[in-house]
Amino acid sequence: MGRPQWLPDVVAGLWIAEQLTRLDGTVGQHVPAVFEAYARVLHPPHTMTGEPGTWAQVCARTDTIAHPLMQWPTISRTHDVPAVGGGVTRRSAWFGSPPEPGNLPAAALAALLDVLSESTGDQQCVFALWEGLGWVDGRGAWYQRRDADGTVIEEGEPPSAFPLEVLDGPRLRLPGRDYLLFAGPLADATGLGDPRGVWPQSPNLFWPQDRAWCVATEIDFDSTLIGGSQALIDSVLTHPGLEAWPVSPEDSLAWDADLING
Repeated sequence: MGRPQWLPDVVAGLWIAEQLTRLDGTVGQHVPAVFEAYARVLHPPHTMTGEPGTWAQVCARTDTIAHPLMQWPTISRTHDVPAVGGGVTRRSAWFGSPPEPGNLPAAALAALLDVLSESTGDQQCVFALWEGLGWVDGRGAWYQRRDADGTVIEEGEPPSAFPLEVLDGPRLRLPGRDYLLFAGPLADATGLGDPRGVWPQSPNLFWPQDRAWCVATEIDFDSTLIGGSQALIDSVLTHPGLEAWPVSPEDSLAWDADLING
């Protein structure tokens, strides 16, 4: 794994900017609607003991139905209840942690890269990172370092993750989202996060030089989308390290899109 190199221009991403015209919950407005097939990779929840779980396990516990457009609040039966002293508390029928939005966890990312590597080879890939992540410029983030006894030995606003040349550089401007672009071999997809290792981060968008596929992890989604050939998508759907479902460009993944469990 290496750290991808910053791209001082955004020409490599203009083909995506031409395809995405609005920010909504549809698959085709996050991955360009130019591919043969599409898949939705679900970010894993965790059990009470911290082990990765699956959305299917949640459905079995909550007596809900697993399907391609299911949404976490509906299958986990998350709801608002009054809190002591006022306000509301979010409670769920799933006794564990919800999936992480905006970031494909390391194990699932490794599994996805395993699938992508066969069709990608050694060609360069482009990686897009949303500029609004707090650790990117150090503003809006807070971190702590503790020793073995749990004592805080360092805390504060982290320094910028990138030099000013990068932070002041051009952005790939898509509807509602602006991105920094980087390039490197496919394996560099795991090296885009906070260089201190405090905040791991999968690319928010990435694709190979030949544009044979495209992966999108929208910051508000708890799943990752991929478009590519039917053979590639079939491999994603059957990989044992991924929980994935087939979707189409017209499908919505908005919070109210689960019409079966909603």
